[in-house]
Amino acid sequence: MRKSINGLSALVEQELGLNPFAPRLFVFCNRQRDKIKILYWERSGFVLWYIS
Repeated sequence: MRKSINGLSALVEQELGLNPFAPRLFVFCNRQRDKIKILYWERSGFVLWYIS
């Protein structure tokens, strides 16, 4: 869970082959499955939610 907005958006683009600016939620979790990061694009920029 060390990646920030730039790292997660690059992961979406390079590893998943998806557009990080698309109207979607991208959900990431850690190995223990007790922490979640949600990334999405709004008109003014990326939004990152962190839930632990």
